[in-house]
Amino acid sequence: MPEGDAIMTSDANSSRDEELILRDIRALLDQLQLDRERSLTMQSNLAEDLGVDSLALVELCDQLERTFEVSLPDEVFLTATTPQHWLEAVTGARGGAPSVRDVDASSGAAPQGPTSTSERFIAISKRMWSMVTGRASRDARVGRAVSNSPSSGAGSILYALYAWALLIPFVLAIWSLAVLPMTLPQRRSAGRAVARGTCRALGLSVRVDGELPTSERPSVIAANHSSFIDGLMLYVYLDQPLTFVSSTDMEHQFLVGRIMRGFGCVFVDRGRAERSAASVDQLVNTIRAGLHLLIFPEGSISAQPGLRVFRLGAFEAAASSNCPVVPVGIRGSREVLRPGSFRPHHGAVRITVGEPVLPAGNEFSDRVVMRDRVRDAIVGLCVDDDS
Repeated sequence: MPEGDAIMTSDANSSRDEELILRDIRALLDQLQLDRERSLTMQSNLAEDLGVDSLALVELCDQLERTFEVSLPDEVFLTATTPQHWLEAVTGARGGAPSVRDVDASSGAAPQGPTSTSERFIAISKRMWSMVTGRASRDARVGRAVSNSPSSGAGSILYALYAWALLIPFVLAIWSLAVLPMTLPQRRSAGRAVARGTCRALGLSVRVDGELPTSERPSVIAANHSSFIDGLMLYVYLDQPLTFVSSTDMEHQFLVGRIMRGFGCVFVDRGRAERSAASVDQLVNTIRAGLHLLIFPEGSISAQPGLRVFRLGAFEAAASSNCPVVPVGIRGSREVLRPGSFRPHHGAVRITVGEPVLPAGNEFSDRVVMRDRVRDAIVGLCVDDDS
């Protein structure tokens, strides 16, 4: 074949490959209801710009392998952040360019990498977690810059000083309960009593509408997350015992970590929690023990109001244990303590428990449908606040 014709054929194939890559990613984004502005390009960062989480990346990898009839190296999750990167991985897998695995082999190093779906999540969890924590840090800085506190006068400052005069001994009391030789029910009962008394002393009004299912029907509790006090409000004021799910980096912190361990928190690697067998089994076993799992599907708190994209981990756990997800809407907590701020304010918090949403099936698309139904329910429960 003449050299000019070969170049034209190569360019046509490359253009066709780009179209297929963008087609498959666009289909995934539409299924997840992401990128409604349709801003996807070959250079778009799928996680940071478009909100694609690790579970969806595995689905994308499987789809691209089917489309191009290749086997992609597992290390692709560590490097492929844009459609262009995925295209390069496909090209390498077809022999058109060295893949990550080929480069390892040529350098004399033994190819390293996970070989199963769950191991793929182990490989990408560190990267995904660093992205999440980095974004949370940026959110906190933005919160300090744009926070519009209800009042900046002397009265507000005096209230904040009064609040911290109560909160410091409250935290010490809760820490003491966490280390005392007590049963979990005893610790929970005493902790709730101390917390309720502190809320009353702070003039904080809390109203709960609706009830959780009993422990005979354990569930995943999914709530919106707009303030650091959300977890405390749910733990203290909902009528059933809750088991928090938190990331493993919190487990060994001296103060907060000890409190969370003492009050029965379940710690999982945030990257693995979405699908790896060990983490899902841990959550499923907790549910089957008759405990309600509390998960914030947004993952972290944002300085900006509004309900963000839900990650799929909570719905993977619910589907794996065939239990319902109960949507819970929290209103008013952002006004009491804003993200990035250490100044509490007077306020009223309203917690509304919605109707349980049952798993629709075991396919990836079923998780997405369940996620969207729960998110829509929470939007309705916190309307006029963070919706």
